[in-house]
Amino acid sequence: MSGNIQSIQRAIAVLEYITFHAGAGISELSRELNLNKSTVFGIVKTLEGLGYLFKNEPTDSYQVTYRLQTLAAVSADATSVISFARPYLQRLNDTYDETIHFVRAMEDAVVYLDKLESNKSIRIHSDVGGRMPLHCTAVGKAILAWRGEQGTAEYAARTHLPPMTEHSITGADALREEMRRVRAQGFSIDDEENQNGLYCIGVPIFDKAGAAHHAVSISMPKFRKDEIDLSQAVADLREAARGISAFF
Repeated sequence: MSGNIQSIQRAIAVLEYITFHAGAGISELSRELNLNKSTVFGIVKTLEGLGYLFKNEPTDSYQVTYRLQTLAAVSADATSVISFARPYLQRLNDTYDETIHFVRAMEDAVVYLDKLESNKSIRIHSDVGGRMPLHCTAVGKAILAWRGEQGTAEYAARTHLPPMTEHSITGADALREEMRRVRAQGFSIDDEENQNGLYCIGVPIFDKAGAAHHAVSISMPKFRKDEIDLSQAVADLREAARGISAFF
């Protein structure tokens, strides 16, 4: 068919082969797809650089990451849930004139579904569609806390808690204590744990089964945190979370 771009066709063929065969090496891909090894190598390295593949060193083969799963899952409901949640997010944004984030958990990270900016001079560096770890963001901690003790321990073991700043939690015991605190108080704080100078307040959004896969937060430069009443901000976040939870 005219108009097809051969390089894209080959890249998709490589991606599909690796997916359906739970991994493959350069030689196997070259042989099975009838492509030159140098061509396969270039495609694989490009997909690896984009985050769609990773090399399994013990087997010397390439496997797919969760990036495609993330895109598929987010696109499946993102438009409708964002439209539903937007009035609640807008109300928070209007009230506080600070950055409002709405996220969904995907494996060991949160994906930013929506962001409403502050009109103030200093803003928050985050992107819709971007991913951040659970343990060092207010929204992530608000979700991780409701995975319980075992879920927290498994997360720490899988990720090894990479630090984003010198304030990030890096120990499993410290994370467990923090998650207990979050569950007890019903909200989470990110005090420069993800980005220096950034302070965030997050609350979980529960679905009908009582699980927390989404969260909402107010984010601001730390020097502005005393301009808002924490208890009132938490109450307003909870009200927004209750409203959004009706979607689920």
